[in-house]
Amino acid sequence: MKIQSLIILLSLALLSSCNGNSAHKTISKTSSESEVKVIEFIRSLKLKQPKRGKLYTKGDTIEISIKKRKKSKEIDSLQLIIDGKLSQTIFSKPWNFSHISNEKKMGKHNFQILAYHEDGKRGNISSYYNIKSNVTPKELTYKVVNTFPHDVKSYTQGLFYHEGYLYEGTGQYGESTLLKVDIKTGKSIFDRKLEPNYFGEGITFYKGNIIQLTWTSKKAFVISAEDFSQKDFFKPPTANGQGWGITTMNNQLVISDGSNKLTLVDPNNYNKIGEIEVYNEKGMVDTLNELEYINGKIYANVWLTDTIVVINPATGQVESNLNLTNILSSAEKRKLTEGDDVLNGIAYDSINNRLFVTGKRWAKLFEIKID
Repeated sequence: MKIQSLIILLSLALLSSCNGNSAHKTISKTSSESEVKVIEFIRSLKLKQPKRGKLYTKGDTIEISIKKRKKSKEIDSLQLIIDGKLSQTIFSKPWNFSHISNEKKMGKHNFQILAYHEDGKRGNISSYYNIKSNVTPKELTYKVVNTFPHDVKSYTQGLFYHEGYLYEGTGQYGESTLLKVDIKTGKSIFDRKLEPNYFGEGITFYKGNIIQLTWTSKKAFVISAEDFSQKDFFKPPTANGQGWGITTMNNQLVISDGSNKLTLVDPNNYNKIGEIEVYNEKGMVDTLNELEYINGKIYANVWLTDTIVVINPATGQVESNLNLTNILSSAEKRKLTEGDDVLNGIAYDSINNRLFVTGKRWAKLFEIKID
């Protein structure tokens, strides 16, 4: 066989720049420092299956197969590289791989196939597949422990609890505000209005500051929690530049953008440091909105629904659903604008283990206990 370990390692490093679209030459040293070998990458493979971006359930066997283009030399061996790591090597026909999709994380997984041809040239092709959860989320039940007044003028976009007070971020152009609220009365004791060209979104607390997102302005404000003065601002590093919901998870910020993706952000420089793709057993769970990190899980409102999903941040799997359809009476619902004044707002008092929920222009804030 013509496989040499050093050549393999150097070949893997070149795959992303080559990407299977054109010929590419490079020089690789063999075990002898003085011996130099030219490696030529060529477009010699066609992917037969799977279809690009195909969705599988975690644990499924994925059949990956290629065929050689007519003008290229015979294949000596094939390697399958998944997410940048060598997975399998085969040395004979049929040129098929069977891969069990036991990847930890949900969503997109890249794979590449590297061919060693008998003339010493290298062929490669790349694609990707997606993985959804193999677990049906648990349906949670709850009971209402307390109810508190909530300002019906507040178009709730973000919510968190800190040192005895509720902090609320509201939306709508010309109405967006950051509020410090007395829970018992529902009245604001301190507020900061955004300029009318900003549509306020989610808020979170981090080391003495409040971070308030805006919807499509590609700007998030860093505000002193003590006096509500602005200290900084940054562009949310989400895929679409939008900000919907935000929470603090350990020493990271987690931002939703209306898709099924949660962007992990370094709060020291506001750079993107990772991503969580959220899936349940049916597929991607998108329109994720307001977020709250509670006891190792991310709770997320799903926009325009009465559901809060509970997400495992290590995998992106939806582990539980909390359906709050009946938390409002029929009479209370009739006072709301259908399709707009929806459930949105999750806050957690970690000291006293209290969970609060509300909605846009709702008259009540509910303290609930999950059974």
